[in-house]
Amino acid sequence: MTADFVPSRPRLRAELRVSAAGAAELHTPGGVLDVEPPDGMTQDDFVRLLGRLDGRTTVEALAGEHGLDGGLVREVVAPAVVWGLVDDGAPAPAAAGLAVLSRLEDVFHRQLEDLIFAGPFWQAVLERPETVHHNVFHGFGLENWFFLFRENEFDAAVLALAENAEMRTMLNGFYHEEHRHDDIVVRAFEPLGVTKDQLVRARPLPTTSSLIRLLSWWARTDPLFFLATIGILEGRLDSDTAGADGQIAYDAFLSACDRVGVDAGFVGPMREHARVNAGHDHASVSRELFALVPGVDEDTERRWVAKAHLFMEAYAEFFNGILQYYSDPSRPLLRTVDI
Repeated sequence: MTADFVPSRPRLRAELRVSAAGAAELHTPGGVLDVEPPDGMTQDDFVRLLGRLDGRTTVEALAGEHGLDGGLVREVVAPAVVWGLVDDGAPAPAAAGLAVLSRLEDVFHRQLEDLIFAGPFWQAVLERPETVHHNVFHGFGLENWFFLFRENEFDAAVLALAENAEMRTMLNGFYHEEHRHDDIVVRAFEPLGVTKDQLVRARPLPTTSSLIRLLSWWARTDPLFFLATIGILEGRLDSDTAGADGQIAYDAFLSACDRVGVDAGFVGPMREHARVNAGHDHASVSRELFALVPGVDEDTERRWVAKAHLFMEAYAEFFNGILQYYSDPSRPLLRTVDI
């Protein structure tokens, strides 16, 4: 029975340390386990055996290396398997990067429809823009400017992605194309009497800051998941919708601006930025990057699905925070910090 129970190439899932007295300690996230050799095995052989449980060496080879009986080696490994301290060392089943991204996009798109476009901001903008105060449209542009102005906080963090030179090259191209996009949008505020200096001294809404910080954290700690979000942040452009002035309105927000007659001096730079993004096809960046990812294991995909829900919740709050704050015309457009 033990022969079937013990992996053929056991891998230790704990950190092995040796105390000053020569005793073996297994350090795990849950604590430290003191372990002892079975009868018939010396302490030195026991420590050496544990150190060789690397997932690449068979039980038979381990026994031969140390001049031990295979049954004795299995006697060490079997209880560790029961306690979850040893696994079979086999590569985790993996799916192609694009296949995993496709499944993530299913989650993203369901959340876009169910959480974001069905949420209060987009319901108001899409269904009844005439009831939305113009401050909300201005606030949307403003919070997007804050996002663009701070985009280096997350985009720059993945430029040194070391595992894949081709991906680094593509990311540098994307970063170059995104650089200074805030300078396009900043012109939208000139008709409102708002200067670049005033914008720099202003602070974004907490919901905008939260989204920026979340993306910045993922860019540093889980860069591939961050790259999966780019297509959502840059995408969903509606190039088939004609605006009131006969020009193409590149997304639902610009269409709503046209419908309610938001100042053309404000809308123009916003439309220009949308067209630049569309021209660079930034909605496809995630797919182009994930085409270079050879495989993603099941545990990573499950973790990403959980993060996908968190990302979309934060993204929904980004939009809804705009409606909540800027709907009140008594509130200042700029939340300025005096320095």
